[in-house]
Amino acid sequence: MSFPRPSFPGQPQPPMQGYNSAYPPYSGPPPTFNPPPGPPPPQQYYSPPPGPPPGHTDRHGASYNPVYTSLPPPSHSYAPAAGYAPPPGPPPHLNTQPYNPSYHHPHPNAGAPNQPISLYLNVQVPTPAGPQQPPPPVLGYDPTGDYERVRKATKGFGTDEAALIKTLAPLDAMKMANLSSVFKSKSGKSLAEVLEKETGGWFRTTLHAVVLGPLWYDVELANQSIRGLGTDETLLTEIIVDRTQNDLNLLSIAYRQRYGRNFESEIRGDLSAKTERMFSMILANNRPPDNAPVDHSQVERDVAILYKAAQGKIGTDEIAFCEVIVNRSRPHLTALCDAYGRKYKSLTKVIKSEFSGHMRFALLYIVNGAKNKHINEGQGVWRDAKLIEASMKGIGTKDKQLVWRIARSHWDKNRFQAIKTAYQKKYKKSLESRVAGETSGDYKKMLLALIVA
Repeated sequence: MSFPRPSFPGQPQPPMQGYNSAYPPYSGPPPTFNPPPGPPPPQQYYSPPPGPPPGHTDRHGASYNPVYTSLPPPSHSYAPAAGYAPPPGPPPHLNTQPYNPSYHHPHPNAGAPNQPISLYLNVQVPTPAGPQQPPPPVLGYDPTGDYERVRKATKGFGTDEAALIKTLAPLDAMKMANLSSVFKSKSGKSLAEVLEKETGGWFRTTLHAVVLGPLWYDVELANQSIRGLGTDETLLTEIIVDRTQNDLNLLSIAYRQRYGRNFESEIRGDLSAKTERMFSMILANNRPPDNAPVDHSQVERDVAILYKAAQGKIGTDEIAFCEVIVNRSRPHLTALCDAYGRKYKSLTKVIKSEFSGHMRFALLYIVNGAKNKHINEGQGVWRDAKLIEASMKGIGTKDKQLVWRIARSHWDKNRFQAIKTAYQKKYKKSLESRVAGETSGDYKKMLLALIVA
């Protein structure tokens, strides 16, 4: 549809074709009118924040190709000058709205917070597709010195692993993002790429986890969990289960930026049957916020629903059981675990006897994070301490699990301290000494540096 060329103040307005105005023609503004200033000059808008650089291929063969490089600028409207009123428009019966039948898919960054910094797993991170390309600076931190130390440690023949550990292990998520941004701008290479080339083994895996930061590392882990033959059920559960709506929203936005695909669709496509239905509930994240008051009458109704779905019948109504466990707030689940245990037996025992495989692990992950026994020490703290121990228990160390559990936990210093305290109480030894006995070399030194940082 075409529109007439706009006229300017002082010029007569030509009538719209096919429109007979019931109003006198516009004769221009009053003599005292001064035209308002034009719109401001165009502004430079931002690109997505530094994640893995374009063209970067991680060790799992996934290439980072951002779908969008910028967001459209906001639309502006400018008020007319004082004393000037626009000419009256056409009568209301005339539809002047242009018809545009095309449909556009929502932008992959739709729903992203407008602030440059977001909270992910209770840790400050640069917002994916935030309002500025480099991450916001950290007060009192100049990444230039750390950049020089890392460059010196990786330049020339050989690598100074001790210098890398000393430089990188103490950094929090925002400082690491600043260092990665400066490294890319000064060297032309991503910090992750350089360390991939200059290091090896589980030491390299641990460095990689730390350098990516909490959000982008989870994006990579989520992709790993559904790539290849089968699903890594343990990994997928620890990434997306028992998360806040904000965490899942940020993860979904960053995943699309990183891989150009829809996060939720990818997961559903990798699962099937009742497991897929359960994870659809988890991804929908219809849980009330944790600050909502607990409805104790609903707790009693949930006790009856769970009993009827499992213990109270031959066979198990898995979907009815999951709907309660997945869609209740953490405080509600704490009250539910307590009420069910008083009336029947512990929910963990019910889940272990009635479920298997992926559903069993995911339900236990949620319930063990809400049990009343150690809730005062932090939601999920004892569960996570036990999972770290499970990475080292038995013959051989499950290094992949150990790396992701230590690396992901260490960002939230207060919570990690609670996990270490719970570990000491549960196993009568420090987490530091346990890890030291299960690992070696620079890999051990890096893990220990994260534990004591």
